[in-house]
Amino acid sequence: MADNKHLPVVQGDLDEDEPSCSPKIYVSNEEAALLAEMRQLREQSVELKKVMRDAEPEQRSQLESEVDEMREKWKSLAARREKAFIRKMIMLGHLPAEADIESR
Repeated sequence: MADNKHLPVVQGDLDEDEPSCSPKIYVSNEEAALLAEMRQLREQSVELKKVMRDAEPEQRSQLESEVDEMREKWKSLAARREKAFIRKMIMLGHLPAEADIESR
């Protein structure tokens, strides 16, 4: 079985009778800030890719390197978001404290 390193996804069609921790999904302030930064980065990337379509070959090379930098920043933000999620789940008591050590 493959080791899945992605955050769980909450389905919209959950049974209302099933017990849950909260009727709403709680996003911590740290997660919200990281998600906002990721959203802004995605918007910048979309705009940059539009410019790349019409760019001259020499300018396109520079723009591609900027897109690569954005990808690396996205990966870093995604990793930080994963750790923030794990910390939140530990604080809520849904994960053991050892999970924080394993996530590093």
